[in-house]
Amino acid sequence: MATATEDKPEIEVKGTQTLMRALDILDEVIDGPIRAVDLARKLGMSKTTAHRLVHALKSRGYLSVTREGFGLGPKLLELGVMATEQIDYVQVARPFMERLSEETGFCVFVGKREGDWSRHLDRVTGRQRLRVATAPGDRRPIAETGLGKALLFDEDEATWEALYRQANDGKISSARLKAWMETMRRHHARGYVFHDSELGDGVRSIAVPVRDAKKEVAIAISIASAAHYLTDDIADALIAKVVKTAAEISEAVGFRVR
Repeated sequence: MATATEDKPEIEVKGTQTLMRALDILDEVIDGPIRAVDLARKLGMSKTTAHRLVHALKSRGYLSVTREGFGLGPKLLELGVMATEQIDYVQVARPFMERLSEETGFCVFVGKREGDWSRHLDRVTGRQRLRVATAPGDRRPIAETGLGKALLFDEDEATWEALYRQANDGKISSARLKAWMETMRRHHARGYVFHDSELGDGVRSIAVPVRDAKKEVAIAISIASAAHYLTDDIADALIAKVVKTAAEISEAVGFRVR
């Protein structure tokens, strides 16, 4: 005859299966409201099990009832806001930055937007003898840097133009503005910035936005160096690495491609 101790592992397994099924339901609801019968079909469970689980989740506030079926509940929305507020982007990004710097040899930066400015939050120093002088805490007009341009990918063109004019104190020719806007459109269409500094310091950078769970630009990551190190013949390989790193950081802070 089985003892209570012998029965416990089976009970734990069943409990784990129930938990995983409930989590599967939440994964489906992320994409929008869905009926219990459709959940049962998609997840390969009985209608009875699906109804039992969705009503249990609803009773705890994880699901709500809509005209289209079960949707995200207030508890999930609350947890989502709290999680976003508690994210330390520098802490999350740091190991990815270190790996990127080790793989490429270049300085790696992350920065965020502060109104009309971009603020550099962290830096991993590369192996080049000539290094970019920008340090954590430095702030620049957002339309002036590669990192700043990547932070503007969610903005419209009117905002791009206004910020570029502001970065140049309004003293800018129509031809120069037109060229800058065309370049920004190209950056945006490709999903990354390949930037040559306009300040005459010979700095070249590759920057990519990092998106959060709301699919909004939260920070940006870049590599930067003197242009004679970051040359055209190695640019494509470096761009691929920065894009991949940005995608990995985005995933780590909750971004999902759906």
